[in-house]
Amino acid sequence: MKFSIIISNTKRSIYYLKKLSSNNLAPNEIIYLDDNSRKINSYLLKKNKIFSKNKIKRFSTNFINKKVENYIMKLKTKYFVYSGYPGIVIKNKKILNEKAILHSHPGKLPFYKGSTTIYYSLLNSNKIYCTTLILREKIDTGPIIYVKEYPKPKILKTIDDDYDNFIRSENIVYVLKNISKLKAKRQKINKLIPYFVIHPILRSCVFNLR
Repeated sequence: MKFSIIISNTKRSIYYLKKLSSNNLAPNEIIYLDDNSRKINSYLLKKNKIFSKNKIKRFSTNFINKKVENYIMKLKTKYFVYSGYPGIVIKNKKILNEKAILHSHPGKLPFYKGSTTIYYSLLNSNKIYCTTLILREKIDTGPIIYVKEYPKPKILKTIDDDYDNFIRSENIVYVLKNISKLKAKRQKINKLIPYFVIHPILRSCVFNLR
């Protein structure tokens, strides 16, 4: 399958690139949103050997600006894996309508939209899910391609770091390998309010779950 990936200076992007490489999935292009950060993720990303195997287009920005939009629209690629910076969404309707922007969300959609949904899912049902969907303008509302339940990590305090990135990368790879067999299902309209960043007290309650 032909696809491209949008990456940023985040641990998630590092996970995605490594997972794609280990599964022999090479993107046509890597669109690199480089905010010129000097933090460890930026350093590790630039040292990643996968860069030497792929066409890379670097933009000095932390969001998809006009230059990035124009570049994406010129590409013949239909499918894009999205790994942008947290809290920054794609707003260009033309891109969202003409390209299939794949995003893995750590929650069971349409029930758990928004942020830190793993914690809310654990508190409500003691279960963890990851959903891969096609992005639309409103948060976590696009067509659903694949939903999978994952076992709880042995150490719950790894959720925010390695575990979250692990389940997202697992979902993305499965979708890329099986996209011809999977059918995107439009989400039913509902009035469920997206979850916001979980309060530290509720987070600590999760850490006490068995």
